[in-house]
Amino acid sequence: MIPVNQANVKLMFKTQTQLGEEVRVVGNIESFGMWKPSEGIVMKADPFTSPCWSTVSPLTIPFGIEVEYKYVYIYKDQVRWEEIQGNRKFHAVHTNLTIEDEENSTISKLFLYDNEAPKNLPRSLEPEAFAYDEKLKYEKSDTILIISNSLPIKIARNDNYAPDQPLSEKWIINAHKGVWQTQLYRIAIAENIKFHWIGSPGIWLESDEEQEELTQFLIKEYKCIPMFIPPIDAELHYEFCSKILHRVFHGVIETNSEMIPQYSREMWEGYKRVNILFADLALKYYSHTLVWVHGHQLMLVPSFLSRKTNEVLNIGFFLHIPFPSSEVYRVLPHREAILHALCCCDLIGFHLFDYARHFIGTCKRMIGVDIEFSKGGFLGLNYYGRHIMIKVGHLGVEPNLITLLQNSETYQNVFQELTSKYLGKKLILNIDPCHQLSGIYLKLKAFQSTMRCLPQKKDRIIFLQILTPEGTGPMSAYVKNDVYNLQNQINLEMGCEIVQVVEKDLTSEERYAYMWISSGIVISSIRDGLCLLPFEYIVVNRDKWAGIILSEFAGVSRALCSPRRVNPFDNADLENALFELMTQLPKPELLHKRKRDLAYINSKTTLRWARHFLTDLKRAHKDYKQYQYVSHGLGDKLKVIALRKNFSKLHTYNVLEAYKNSRNRALFFDIEGTFTNLLKQTDIDKCKGPSDKILHIIDDLCQDERNTVFILTGRERRIVENWFRTVQFLGIAAEYGAFTRWNAKEPWDYPASTAGFWRETAMDIISAYVTRTEGSFMVLKECSVVFQYRDAEREFGGWQAKELVAHLELLLKPFLNECEVSEGAGYVEVKPRGINKGTTVYRILEKLYEKNGEIDFVLAVGDDISDEEMFRVINSLKKQKSSLFTSLKNENIFSCTLGIKPSLANYYVLDANEVIHLTEVLRSWSSKCKKNFSSGDLLSRNTLRHYTPIDMSVSPRHFFFESAELDDFSSDSDLDLDTSSSTAPSSKSFNCFTKDSGEFKLRF
Repeated sequence: MIPVNQANVKLMFKTQTQLGEEVRVVGNIESFGMWKPSEGIVMKADPFTSPCWSTVSPLTIPFGIEVEYKYVYIYKDQVRWEEIQGNRKFHAVHTNLTIEDEENSTISKLFLYDNEAPKNLPRSLEPEAFAYDEKLKYEKSDTILIISNSLPIKIARNDNYAPDQPLSEKWIINAHKGVWQTQLYRIAIAENIKFHWIGSPGIWLESDEEQEELTQFLIKEYKCIPMFIPPIDAELHYEFCSKILHRVFHGVIETNSEMIPQYSREMWEGYKRVNILFADLALKYYSHTLVWVHGHQLMLVPSFLSRKTNEVLNIGFFLHIPFPSSEVYRVLPHREAILHALCCCDLIGFHLFDYARHFIGTCKRMIGVDIEFSKGGFLGLNYYGRHIMIKVGHLGVEPNLITLLQNSETYQNVFQELTSKYLGKKLILNIDPCHQLSGIYLKLKAFQSTMRCLPQKKDRIIFLQILTPEGTGPMSAYVKNDVYNLQNQINLEMGCEIVQVVEKDLTSEERYAYMWISSGIVISSIRDGLCLLPFEYIVVNRDKWAGIILSEFAGVSRALCSPRRVNPFDNADLENALFELMTQLPKPELLHKRKRDLAYINSKTTLRWARHFLTDLKRAHKDYKQYQYVSHGLGDKLKVIALRKNFSKLHTYNVLEAYKNSRNRALFFDIEGTFTNLLKQTDIDKCKGPSDKILHIIDDLCQDERNTVFILTGRERRIVENWFRTVQFLGIAAEYGAFTRWNAKEPWDYPASTAGFWRETAMDIISAYVTRTEGSFMVLKECSVVFQYRDAEREFGGWQAKELVAHLELLLKPFLNECEVSEGAGYVEVKPRGINKGTTVYRILEKLYEKNGEIDFVLAVGDDISDEEMFRVINSLKKQKSSLFTSLKNENIFSCTLGIKPSLANYYVLDANEVIHLTEVLRSWSSKCKKNFSSGDLLSRNTLRHYTPIDMSVSPRHFFFESAELDDFSSDSDLDLDTSSSTAPSSKSFNCFTKDSGEFKLRF
């Protein structure tokens, strides 16, 4: 561990050197050679970041000093200094610092490569970074519950079945012909994985007995659990998925009356009901398993799983289609409901980073969820206290299974048949679902233009277009009509059947046979989330060359390097690609790229993809030991949030009991949103301050000398001075602690520097965003600059704030040792580094300890994100049993937030009214205690007011005072009676005070 009085500095220098030269750094301190090149620090060239030189190990430098330095190039006895004006400089004011310099530039980039505690805060109190447990891995002993819209097998009734035959003869079982289900299922069976698969069997049975019979048969023989969906719900669910979700998620938004993405309430409810059915069935068979949900058809299942059980489920979801940008996604009326449902998962997977990026951006804009990066390179979302991992991993194929099928008898028969049929022909293969996104019309038009240039080849080429039944959406009939019309047109023009269109649901054996006999395959999809045809095509043709024309809009195009990428909308580009495919032999570099692609496919198999996903799913499990997971909200807006185990309602009685028995109390309050409702109270925004009632409560609390009361706010000190000018003994921390004072008579303390070039830079950047954000404004405080967007349109203001934060963090990197960027409810602030409510509270507690000794009561109340730093520091001190609280019981520390929400506070109250009630109760007790003190106690504490107990049993009319403190009261003071105290003695003592030298009459 580095001593506190030393800094750990790493230097990096980007420069071009001559052969044989070495780079050294020299400077004005002894460890830098005192400007002697021969004694300078030798730097090492980094082969991975060339041309970059860096110090071999971090340099230890005395903390706080200014270092001047330069780089020199040394070759044998020759010394060459870098050519810049003056010297480079840095201040060793951070424990760990990386400095990145560049040749011919005097601007240095500073990076804190280790999270440091803020100024004046012990390192032991710094926040712990969240990290997943990388030791966890998926094991074959783990059980998995896979949920998808359809089973990996298709079931049909055998019409020739007789009652005396075995049950296996009653049903005809075939493999599903989907893109990924069959592969994953075969792998799970082959690897002997413990799983059950829930999905629709593709058949509806009216009889409950038959449903149960088929269910038990499939569970026993195939590890499948059929989900029987009522026909009406199945139809509504299919329409919503195909007409709305599939098109919107693929970025297709049309405004014609037939295809506009509007849907009825009935369609949405049908989609929900099907998701509820799947969730109910899953819970019926759930037994401490990993739950893996697939597909856009079941995006609400994670939400219904979470709300229907008290168990903490480990849920993963994988989306097999693209996720659209937020501008496209927002057309969905129930957009937030879907996002909240997906965020009930622990892990969400996508095939490409683009899809994950769109999802993260949409979550930030729609539901205000922030992105986070954790140790190990994990990407995730911080969703109401929960950490949701985001995974990117493209599904692969199983080369071994493809080889196995190619050796089967079925494949050989199909292969012989097709070879005979297309003997002597150059077959151009096309396999597409029949919908608009396949781009079939575009490639047919390009093929027509290409053949006009190659009329001599028309008798030797077959352009085979196979239409698969996956594309049965609302526009498939129009697409099919266009395809057949264009086919007839081309064939008529060419005078032969050069274009053949086949509608067929291919088996795997048929698909691989077509691939083997073909000379090339054309994939011209306009938008495609998952397309494994290129993977399969390369594996099938691993022993020979066969060309691939691949649309750049297909997700798989970024994973492969040997296909000819095309923009299907660029007709000339597509024509050239077809011309090359039909006339040219592959170049040597293409053969090399094909080998690389084959190696990539062999390494990125379906099994590997599944194992990695399930491993990350285990790592992303909910931490039920530290957190309690509760459902929050109603209906479609329900969400699963994480609350700390010790997070509970704050009971006034418990606080009062601790308050009664304490002698050195610290009370910390936020003001806006804590004593007033931030959204409804406009007086505070107009700088009129808190109400008289709140001021009287705070003033009375401050009158108790056992109390140290502080208001912590982001407001400027001139504003809070005006707000609390009548409260003389109140401590104030303005601008989060950049300015503090203990009472109105003491001067302000300045723990942070208020000057710096960063302030002007931040002002310029924020000014530009203010002009582009209607309803926002800039606040110039004494030591910080604020972008305030509380009055702006909520969604747009949030977007602008996120962009502003990124912009500020980028341009203020050179000033990281001076300032920092923070966010709160409706604002972004640039302020001095290390100034927050946490460090301020720590400084106050230290001084209070030095002044009055051990602290035996702490109450901290706040509602804003800035108050979380205050809660964190208090919790850390409590956990570490700091010397500040040596004898303080845990029951006497209260950190409290407003509302039920993820927070570092241990307690919550529902609203500001409960905060006011709590402080009124504490104020009342302090007032009663003052009235009940003996004169000796009061003298010993130098109290401002002196109360003398009156015993009613002495005389009914006249009373004598033994106290010498009566002169402290004014002669016209009224009698103060407190008969409401439940602790009044049986002798009818009343608490009275007046200024009479000897006696007074008590009038009833």
